[in-house]
Amino acid sequence: MASNLKHIRKIKLEKIKALRKSGHEPYPEMQSKRLAIFAVQKQFDELVVGQKKYYVAGRVMARREHGGAAFVDLHDGSGKLQLHFKQDLLKPDAYKFFLDFVDIGDFIEAYGSFFITRRGEQTQEVHEFAVLSKALLPLPEKWHGLSDVDERFRKRYLDLLMNEKVREVFVKRSLIVKTLREFLEGEGFMEVETPILQAVPGGAIARPFKTKLNAMRMDLYLRVAPELYLKRLLVGGFEKVYEIGRQFRNEGMDATHNPDFTMMECYAAYENDTDMMARTERMMRHIISQTHPSAHLQVEWEGKTIDFQGAFAVVGFNELLKKHTGIEYDAATVAQMVKRAKELKVEVPKGAGKGKIADELYKTLARPHIIYPTFLVHHPIELSPLAKQKQNDPTKAARFQLIAGGMEIANGYSELNDPEQQRARFKAQVALAKKGDEEAQPADEEFAEALEYGMPPSAGLGVGVERLVVLLTGMHSVREVMLFPTMKPKGKK
Repeated sequence: MASNLKHIRKIKLEKIKALRKSGHEPYPEMQSKRLAIFAVQKQFDELVVGQKKYYVAGRVMARREHGGAAFVDLHDGSGKLQLHFKQDLLKPDAYKFFLDFVDIGDFIEAYGSFFITRRGEQTQEVHEFAVLSKALLPLPEKWHGLSDVDERFRKRYLDLLMNEKVREVFVKRSLIVKTLREFLEGEGFMEVETPILQAVPGGAIARPFKTKLNAMRMDLYLRVAPELYLKRLLVGGFEKVYEIGRQFRNEGMDATHNPDFTMMECYAAYENDTDMMARTERMMRHIISQTHPSAHLQVEWEGKTIDFQGAFAVVGFNELLKKHTGIEYDAATVAQMVKRAKELKVEVPKGAGKGKIADELYKTLARPHIIYPTFLVHHPIELSPLAKQKQNDPTKAARFQLIAGGMEIANGYSELNDPEQQRARFKAQVALAKKGDEEAQPADEEFAEALEYGMPPSAGLGVGVERLVVLLTGMHSVREVMLFPTMKPKGKK
């Protein structure tokens, strides 16, 4: 296969050399004003009746020869149009030039009038044409039949080019993000940007990526979350802020995890976790209604119909843990939980405390079974170092997670705004880090100091964009809804 590609590439390079020798640049600047194929299709009858001539441009995706004529399927980003090349309509030697130099995969422009064939296909009668960009490698004939999934992700440009369903997923992703942004703007939130390079990587229980800033000779980290900076803005007087951006967590890869991913986080002053839960329901219904307008708030996923019309179910963390593991969380010791995890063949991270062990058990044994929209509430406080504790039970966090399709879609809570309690939580996290927990949060004294100037009672929400897109497009993995997921260099074990 590799030698065949090498041979084809050599032939194409010879064609490029011949083109230049004949005075034709194979990669010219765009000179003419083209009409997008979608616009041609929209006004096709008018173009035919008026015998109007326009330039179109795009990639040659198919070529069929019939004696002194040929048909070409031309694709641009908006659609497909058939072109008709006829020997007696073109300038002398132009048809031979077409046969010799225009290949599948090349970009060309064509100028001419329009007609409908006997088979009823919209077609342009080509009077003039030019090569805009020569392709050196051939397009795959049946890309959808490629068995190497990694190769599809590695060469996403070919995947998009040859697979219309893949393109549709990313068009839908763009619409979902646009709709999410419109919803937040409609609720009075202001979009902001916070640092990606941070001296202290906080805002989530996650292992960060480390880098170095040479100019200042200091270590920095890629952010694991924007939370601590967004809450600084609440201190600064902004009452509703949000950010949609890339986060980076040095963690494993599976169907719901990639080392870099897109997260939406929003924060609202003078609200609590209950307010944010209600907003999350509104948000989900708004996005689904705009992206699936005829589905009546129902989403098809893994052969099941997930209905978002009614009130979402609510279940307690301890209740769910007991149902799937038999553990009474409040009464269990760390040793008992470690033993139970071994019995259930759930790996416990080094240095994990009681809450972390419970979380691993929940994520492995319980979460995959939650298919219909469900709020998980009342998490152990040690799992939520940035959340307020519940007033009637200080061992629980005023927190919720939205689970659907076996995935965590959203996470929110009432924000801790007591600076001394926040310092105590940081201290507990530092103790876990010393025991070997690589995901424990470091202490951020500058954030604690910001809280000392006063932060209003507030609630926050984080939404994993890739997981939301997986759910709403019926895909199976976040890698399928990321244009360029993280890949090992080719050939590296």
